[in-house]
Amino acid sequence: MRVRWLNLLASMGGLLSASSAHSQRKYDLQAAPESHFERRPFGAECTDRTPGEPLQPGYRLVHGNQPPYRRTRLESLDLSRTEVPALTIAADGSERVEVTGDRREDWSLRYCAYGEGSSEDEALNRLQGSSLVRTGGAVFLNGPGLGLKAGAGGNLIVEAPPDAPITVHASFEPVEVRNMTGPVRVTATRARATLLNNTGNVSAAGFVVNFAGSKGTVILSAEAEINLKLTDTSFEGALTAWAQRSVRVLIPPGFQTPFQAVVNRPQDFVCRTDFSAAVKREKKGGLYVFTYAGDGSVPPDRVHLRSEHATVVMDTTR
Repeated sequence: MRVRWLNLLASMGGLLSASSAHSQRKYDLQAAPESHFERRPFGAECTDRTPGEPLQPGYRLVHGNQPPYRRTRLESLDLSRTEVPALTIAADGSERVEVTGDRREDWSLRYCAYGEGSSEDEALNRLQGSSLVRTGGAVFLNGPGLGLKAGAGGNLIVEAPPDAPITVHASFEPVEVRNMTGPVRVTATRARATLLNNTGNVSAAGFVVNFAGSKGTVILSAEAEINLKLTDTSFEGALTAWAQRSVRVLIPPGFQTPFQAVVNRPQDFVCRTDFSAAVKREKKGGLYVFTYAGDGSVPPDRVHLRSEHATVVMDTTR
């Protein structure tokens, strides 16, 4: 009887594993969602919450099962470009970082720390766990301990000189950088890095990486997936995107830029575009290389897409 139960459990485990693999494969073959590249307005409200108090006029996102009390602290920093020619941000814990290149000469930082809880004292106690500390050209966002992380954190919004170098190191919360022309470097170890309309040297490593643009020298790597949206028929510069899971690409109609895609199996490259018949396949060292010559303006390896454990998928935007 015991052997029979063990066999049944092993069979159920195999079915669950097969179902999970099928779901993952189905996901890896989908087109990159347009929602990953939407330019949402920066500037979440930095407001307190108390049970029974009326909400301020306007629309707001309310999460279900949220703690009844929320207490916030707003800090602002204005930094001279002369004093801080390049900015480094290190976020430890539940701190979201948003950077946008603005028509300005200096840096403007707005940090909203928050604490939530079932009582005001609990919310205030958790609020104390988040802080912003500046040392020279570096800003440190210090988060709460692991036991308080669920009810505390912060949101840093940076308005930057667009041509200034910016570096962001984050742990568990997302990072978004957009409209920069200077060097951008982002590390989001266990989070999502989103880069929109940055046109200079861009280097990003994260759990998930989203990129939209039409130019630059771009190097992307992800522990999970990379989603790309190339916004012009020609990509000006060089782009390398390597992911442990899928690399999913959206391109506009009439896309002409040569590219190279590397996968483990022939069926792992999916090209649902009007030029799919022009893509050439060859096998190199146990991997399959798919090449699109495009307009022949640059070598195909200038745009290099790679996934050795999942898929490279290309779709045309509607």
